[in-house]
Amino acid sequence: MDFGLTDEQEMLRKTAQDFVTKTCPPETAKRWDEESVLPPELLTGFADLGWFSLPFSVEDGGEGGGPIELALIAEQLGRASFDVAMCFIGVLIPAMTVHRWASPEQRQWVREEIMTGKHRLAVAISEPDSGSDAAALRTAAVDQGDHYLLNGQKMWCTGGGQPNTTIAMYVRTGPREPKHKGISLLLVDPTLEGVDVRRTPTLARHILGTTEVTLTDVRVPKDRLVGPQDGAWKVLLSNLELERVLLSGGYVGAAQATLDEMLQYSKEREAFGRKIGEFQSLAHAMADLQVEIDSARLLTRRAAWMLAQGMSCSREGAMAKLKGSETYANAARLGMQVMAGHGFSTESVMSFRYRESIVTTISGGTSQIQRNGIARSMGLRPY
Repeated sequence: MDFGLTDEQEMLRKTAQDFVTKTCPPETAKRWDEESVLPPELLTGFADLGWFSLPFSVEDGGEGGGPIELALIAEQLGRASFDVAMCFIGVLIPAMTVHRWASPEQRQWVREEIMTGKHRLAVAISEPDSGSDAAALRTAAVDQGDHYLLNGQKMWCTGGGQPNTTIAMYVRTGPREPKHKGISLLLVDPTLEGVDVRRTPTLARHILGTTEVTLTDVRVPKDRLVGPQDGAWKVLLSNLELERVLLSGGYVGAAQATLDEMLQYSKEREAFGRKIGEFQSLAHAMADLQVEIDSARLLTRRAAWMLAQGMSCSREGAMAKLKGSETYANAARLGMQVMAGHGFSTESVMSFRYRESIVTTISGGTSQIQRNGIARSMGLRPY
């Protein structure tokens, strides 16, 4: 495995770093979070830089980029905030999934609308009674000939309430048993009659926002079906490994920025006649944290490299996701301790990091689910 970056990859990393510095530094991301706004210039910036089209083939209007390039972008965006990284990841992953399984007309729509940043996608999987057990979903889409009739409720649909958004929604079109079968993917326009989208109050992640979607006799045309009817479980899983890699990249960037912020503070703040970073207890804690961040980064790069080689990385992706999310949460906790009262003030970026980090071990697959997957790869059967 080559741990170095090519000249092109290094240039991409630097471009992403400059974008964060100019467009969305942490202080700006914090303000967006507090104002609950998704600025148009963010998505437009991603599109103008070609990031939404990066992983698609040249024939499909893309750049032919791969998982390593995408992970580099996610890491730099995470330095602004993980929510900023999700503004990229949360559009790209469903776009890639839809494009992979799409009809020719749907592929053209992705190319003309999503890759250009004119439109965005959100994903709806979870429901009030199904989260980690995603296949237990109950939202029903009944075949009515030329359309489906949808009834049910979706939870934690990130960005579902943003303008110019289509929801990629996993619904049940067949029997509930066996539960992994009978699932289909539909593109649902949230402005359709019978769709009610309500923003869910949350502790953080306010830039995109997360929503509850209630569906009452919603008519969805048949041409909005993506992939095979009743066969969307494999659609749902088709980009899961890449999603974990990109999430992990975002966590690593956020954790590194959190450490950098507390490190700078520790070199300026004095107590008992010396810089607080010179006290061994804090110095060792920050040194340990840098080791953990580098470990998470290496796990992420390994999983990205494996995907780039055409290899499966189910176990490695789970490891990266587990390590990255828990490292960010631990970094924010230590940052609050190092910065003490200054971190506790809601005027500080550190307080924003702390709020944002809490959900990372839950969303995108809980730490417990990642450990289950890793244990199964070891020949164990955890319950």
